[in-house]
Amino acid sequence: MASLLSRRALPYFTAGAVGIAGTAYLSTRRPIMLDSAHQPPTKTLAFPASMLFSKQLTVTKSEQVNHDTKRITFALPGGDNEISGVPAGSAILTQHTPSNAWLPVLRPYTPISDPTTRGTLELLVKQYPNGRASTYMHSLSPGDHLSVRGPIPGYNWKIPQSSTSVLLVAGGAGITPIYSLAKGILSNADDQTKVQLLWGVNGERDIVLRDELEGLEQQYPGRLQVTYCVSGPDAQEKGEKWRKGYVNKGVLQQAIERCGSSWGDDQGKKVFLCGPPAMESAVGSTLTELGLGKKEVHKF
Repeated sequence: MASLLSRRALPYFTAGAVGIAGTAYLSTRRPIMLDSAHQPPTKTLAFPASMLFSKQLTVTKSEQVNHDTKRITFALPGGDNEISGVPAGSAILTQHTPSNAWLPVLRPYTPISDPTTRGTLELLVKQYPNGRASTYMHSLSPGDHLSVRGPIPGYNWKIPQSSTSVLLVAGGAGITPIYSLAKGILSNADDQTKVQLLWGVNGERDIVLRDELEGLEQQYPGRLQVTYCVSGPDAQEKGEKWRKGYVNKGVLQQAIERCGSSWGDDQGKKVFLCGPPAMESAVGSTLTELGLGKKEVHKF
């Protein structure tokens, strides 16, 4: 997504242009926790916050999940002794240099795997027509390597001091940072924030994280409510979880009402939004009509 790319990856393009796109490894990795005797004794971060250079991940699996999206699994350099450590809602920056090109192609992707998963990292990659990065990613096979940098920070979510709710809105492939943030909030035992999640897609086949979201709803009953807004010609109303059409004013207003009078974080009411530029613009304008200011809407 162009808007996401410009906001989150721009600081890295300059570095790539002067040659930092080459692969390097940090000589020191920071241990972050101890484990039982049945596991390797320490976990280290594959992507420390101070990492300036790229490193190589190895493809272990590439699975086609629908007509244009793949789930790609990578092995971390440190194996089972290493976790990605990418914070919820944050991204990594992938890079490759096409043949006969001087500069690398850089694109941010938010992992869908847990930041504490040992040894692996998963990306969900939608292939776009003429998309150089996504086409390259879809060409990767087990054993191939990918250069990555990061993490690119997302929103620094802090546990609210009082019980609250939050509204997350995704369009198409913009679900990945939204899903990552939702999972990060829900999985924190000290955080009781309730999550309203709206996901706009063209068709039912585009709901590529449906099983994962339904699993979270079952795992955290009463804390996550997902609504699918399907705008394609075959869209159907299938009960309260399904809406025919776009993420429009009525759908947004209902979600805000479900959040109740106290929602957001300690900085005030908060909506998190990620999607194609046109969708972000339309939803942003609608949220303004509903009384939310720009400071209350965070775009990934």
